[in-house]
Amino acid sequence: MTATARPPAWRATTLAALVSVLVAWVLLCPALQAQSAAGGSYFVPGEPKLGMRAFFDKGCARCHSVLGEGGRSAPDLARAPAGHLSSAELLAAMWNHAPSMWEKMRIESVSPPKFTEGDMANLFAFLYSVRSLDEPGDPARGRRLLEDKHCLQCHRTGATGGGSGPDLLKWASYRNPVSWVQAMWNHAPAMQSRMTARGVQWPLFEGNDVPDLIAYIRLLSPNASKPTYLRPADPQAGRRIFREKGCASCHAIGSNGGSGAPDLRSRTLPRTLGQFAAAMWNHAPGMRASMQAQNIPRPQFTNKEMADLIAYLFAERYFEPAGNVARGARLFDDKGCAACHRPGGIGPELSHVSFSPSRMAASLWNHGPVMFQSMQQQQITWPRFQPGEVVDLIEFLSSRTAPTRAKGGRR
Repeated sequence: MTATARPPAWRATTLAALVSVLVAWVLLCPALQAQSAAGGSYFVPGEPKLGMRAFFDKGCARCHSVLGEGGRSAPDLARAPAGHLSSAELLAAMWNHAPSMWEKMRIESVSPPKFTEGDMANLFAFLYSVRSLDEPGDPARGRRLLEDKHCLQCHRTGATGGGSGPDLLKWASYRNPVSWVQAMWNHAPAMQSRMTARGVQWPLFEGNDVPDLIAYIRLLSPNASKPTYLRPADPQAGRRIFREKGCASCHAIGSNGGSGAPDLRSRTLPRTLGQFAAAMWNHAPGMRASMQAQNIPRPQFTNKEMADLIAYLFAERYFEPAGNVARGARLFDDKGCAACHRPGGIGPELSHVSFSPSRMAASLWNHGPVMFQSMQQQQITWPRFQPGEVVDLIEFLSSRTAPTRAKGGRR
């Protein structure tokens, strides 16, 4: 189906639903397209909104859903596989599952769509974007959380609750968890002091708790229909804020920064914005104590500063650290690539090609069915990649071509 063909009703409905989600979400699209003026590049040649359109126009949504919108015969790509996925790991996931997708298309007499490198870059940007969004909040559960976590001993929700803390309905217009992160961070020291004086234990949040709370507050507020949006975030400004606000005194980004707190490029960090807000809240007392011990002033953030900071942290996680050429060379042999992709082999010789995850993904999808059929005829097992292996393979292949990394990754 082409982009100009009249879409079926299910496609129009799901497209409209996801457009509204992406319009409300202001972090990652600018983060993936911003350029660094100081050596680090956050440029990925992909636009999430165009990737969303490709997801429908190429027929992906016939089987796959995103955030529950789309087909049901294949996994929801906003949730599976679980955990954080960089661009290289998105490629690995596609590679590992490609044979089963092609076989399903063959059985259903569906021709696999063709992707340009730009199409695939857009699709990757879209998938990375939606994977950072939370499940829709449950207002009923949010109400129970306010009671169970003793929030109403200090906070009010209109006429209900205590009186020493701000009325939570003032935050109801915030649609983005980033604004809640900022407000919770700035008020955490005062809340901690009040709670300690009252003998109330610091509450911990997990899972979808923060989106549930937001959903309940918005349900109560008459002003919830007048949302407050943040301006598009700037990850390069977030990089500067990370240093100027003292975050780098304890936290590192890769090899740059302190060592007394977790490395914030780690893929073990929360995947979604709401989970990130919960993690910031849960660790607030520990971070405050650490700053006091080191005589580091505890910073305050504006909404825009917090958005920039989180955009920087999320953009960093899109890129893998540089791979290892020696490990990639071994993988090229061990996975059977060298058997075909060598001078005189039945597959194209790869030393003249520049590589990026999106380019490899487009080549895999466009030429993979023929390659898979050939491997079946020769009784060769389709290779599977474990986490971290694809980036090593790309590093090896790129080392045999241009002296600089192919466009599409952070330099």
